[in-house]
Amino acid sequence: MPPRKRSSDGDSGKVLSCQRCRIRKVKCDLKIPCTNCKRLGVECERTSSDMRKKRPPASYVVSLERQVRLFTGFFEKFKSMDPESRKAFLESNSLEEFLNETTEQAGMTPSPTQNGAEAADNIDDPVPTRSVYGPMSVYDSDIASRHQRSVKKRETAMINALNKDPDIIHCLKLFFTWQYPDHNMFVFREAFLIDFFNPKPASLYCSRVLVLSICSLGARMSDNESVFKKSRKYYQEARDILLAQLEQPSITSLQSFLLLAFYDICNGSNASGWMLSGNAIRMGFDLGFQLNPEVWFVRSQSDLSPLDVAIRSRIYWGCYMADHFISLVLGRPSLLKISDATIPETDHLPDLEWIDDYMYRGPNDEGKPRKEMSKISGTLRNITSLTTISENMLNDIFTRTENDPDLSNNEDLNLASRLDKLSEYNYQIKDWKRKLPSDLQWDRRSLEATGEDPTLSTIRYYYYILVLCLNRPFVGIDVAMIEEHHLAPAVVCMEAIEDLYAAIRRFKQIHGTRRMSIFIVYCCILSISALLLINRDKHIVPKKRELLHFFMDILQDCSKTWKLAEKSYKLIRLKLGYDDDSNPSTNSHESISIPKVPSHKNLTSVDSSAQPSPAVQITDLGGIKTEDPSSILSSTSVESYNSENQQLPINYNEDLGFFGGPPVLMTSDLFNEDWESLFPNDIYSKEI
Repeated sequence: MPPRKRSSDGDSGKVLSCQRCRIRKVKCDLKIPCTNCKRLGVECERTSSDMRKKRPPASYVVSLERQVRLFTGFFEKFKSMDPESRKAFLESNSLEEFLNETTEQAGMTPSPTQNGAEAADNIDDPVPTRSVYGPMSVYDSDIASRHQRSVKKRETAMINALNKDPDIIHCLKLFFTWQYPDHNMFVFREAFLIDFFNPKPASLYCSRVLVLSICSLGARMSDNESVFKKSRKYYQEARDILLAQLEQPSITSLQSFLLLAFYDICNGSNASGWMLSGNAIRMGFDLGFQLNPEVWFVRSQSDLSPLDVAIRSRIYWGCYMADHFISLVLGRPSLLKISDATIPETDHLPDLEWIDDYMYRGPNDEGKPRKEMSKISGTLRNITSLTTISENMLNDIFTRTENDPDLSNNEDLNLASRLDKLSEYNYQIKDWKRKLPSDLQWDRRSLEATGEDPTLSTIRYYYYILVLCLNRPFVGIDVAMIEEHHLAPAVVCMEAIEDLYAAIRRFKQIHGTRRMSIFIVYCCILSISALLLINRDKHIVPKKRELLHFFMDILQDCSKTWKLAEKSYKLIRLKLGYDDDSNPSTNSHESISIPKVPSHKNLTSVDSSAQPSPAVQITDLGGIKTEDPSSILSSTSVESYNSENQQLPINYNEDLGFFGGPPVLMTSDLFNEDWESLFPNDIYSKEI
C-alpha cells in the first residue's frame, strides 16, 4: 500500500513537511512516517498548519506583549501589598474579570486569523478623546463622545483596593485637613471622597492617578517615616501614568497634573512644576473646562445635573486661582484669562456629614454647624476678584513700555508715575479687603485668635503674598519720596509682615511647624526679602531683627516638609555669611552694614522707559541704568561690599536656580535672575 500524503487543514492541495524535518531544514518525503524519522527511530510529528502563511496581525502580537507587561506589573504590585490589602483586593475581584478587562484595555484582536491589512488599519486608529474644538477648527467635534466614561472596571477595582489601604487613607486625611483649600481648590473634596469610597465605572471625580497625586503631597506631612518616604514613590507613579495617558484627557488627569506641579514647585523644581501646570491648563482647554457646559454640551445636557455644572465651575475657577498663584510666585505669565471663560463663577456646594476626618476642626469648632465652617466657595470668588486687580497692576506697572499701543500720548512711565500707580492699586487692594463679607473679614487681632485655622488662612495668605510680591520691588527706591505715607511700599510691606508674624506665630503655638503649608513658606521667604530691603540703608532695629530670625526659624522647621524651605534657609544663611556652627537666632544687637541707596530725588531725571527691576545691582539700581556707577555708591562702599562678598563664593547658575522667580511678568527689559530678584547682594551683612 503506497504511503499516504499529508495535507494541511487550511489547504487540502498543499502538503507540509513534518516537524523534525522543518526544524532540521532537511527535505521530507512527506510520508507518514517520513523516511528520515523512520531511519532515526523517532516519532514523526505532523504539521497541522503553516504559520508562515497565516501569521497573526502585528496588532495582536503587540497586544500580547502589552498584556504580559500588565500582568508583570500587576503581580509586582500585588507582592508589595500588605496581607489585608491583598485579601480585600481578592475578595472584590475575580481573576477571570481581571483577564477580560486587561485584554480589553490592551486592545487585543479577538482572533489571530484576522486579516492583516484590516489589523494594520485598526492599529493606527486614534483613541477617541473628549476634546472640544472651536467653531473655526478643521476638526469636527463629536460632542456626544465627550461624555464617554473613562473609568473602566479595572480602575474601579484598583480604587477599591486603595480605599482599604491605611497609608493611603492617612495621606488623604493629611492633605484635606492641612493643605485644603489653599491653592488646591480645583479638587472638590466631597465629590472626590464619594467616588473614592464608592467607585463606579461612570465615576468622574476620582481615579487612581488622582489618589496617588493627592497622597504624594499628603505624605509630606506624615510623622510616620515609612509613609513620608512614600511621597516620592506616589509622585513618580502618578507622573508615569499621566504621561502615558496624554491621549486620554480627563478631569482627574487635569487635577493630577496641577497637584504634581505643586509638588515640584514646593520642592524647588520650578521648571518641572511650570511645565506640568502648563500640561494641566492645556488639557483643561482640550476638555473645554472654561466653557459653560449647559450651553456647549447640548447633546449630553440631559446627563449634566446642576451639581455637575457647579462642580465643573469649582474646578475651573480653582485652576484659575492656582494658575495665577504660580504666575505670581514664579514671575511667569498666567495662562487663564477671565475673558476666555463662559462658565459661571463657583457657587456654594453641599457638604457631607461623614467627612469630619477629612476636614479641619479646631478646638473652637466643636458643636458648630457645618455651614458656618464651609467658606471655600466664597473664598474662591473673592480671590478671583483680587486676582483681577493684581493682573491689571502687573500689566500697568511692570510690563508696559513706551512701545505699548495702549499707552496714551500723555502718559508717563517714569519711576514717579509708576509709584503713583502703585499707590492707586494699593488703595484698590485695601478697598477689596475692606469690602469682604463679614465671615471673611480679618484684622491683626483676629489673626492672633484664629491664625491656626487653615480653612480661614487661604484668602489671608494669598492676600499677603500678593501684597509683598507687588510692593517688594519698590521698597528700596522710595526712601525720600513717600516713606511715611500709609500706601508707601515699605509701609505696606511692614504692615503685611507684622500681620504674618501674628498669624504664623499663632499656628506654631497650636499645631507646631510640621503641618505648615507652602503658603506659609512663601510668606516667610518674601518677608525675609522685604525686611532686608527695607533696612538696606539703615541699621536693623531689634524688633525687625526679631521678625527676621522668626521667619528664618520657620523656614528651618519646615525644611523636612518642603524642600523649598530647606533650600531657601540654607542659601540665605550662606549669603548672610553664617557657617554651620553659627546660630542665626541669637539675640545679637550688632548692626547691619549696608551700602546706602540714593534718594528718589536723584532718580527723577532718568529715561521714562526705565522700569523697576526685582533686582538691584551696583550698576543697575531698580532696573534704572545710570551713566556713572560711582554716583550710586561711593568707592568706599564698593570696596566694603566687595570685601564682604569675597568670602561667600556661590555659583549662582548651579546653586540658586531653584528659587522662586521675580514677582513680575518677565519681559526682555526686566532682570530675571531668580535668586537675585529676591535677595540682591547688597542687602546682606555677616552681622544680623
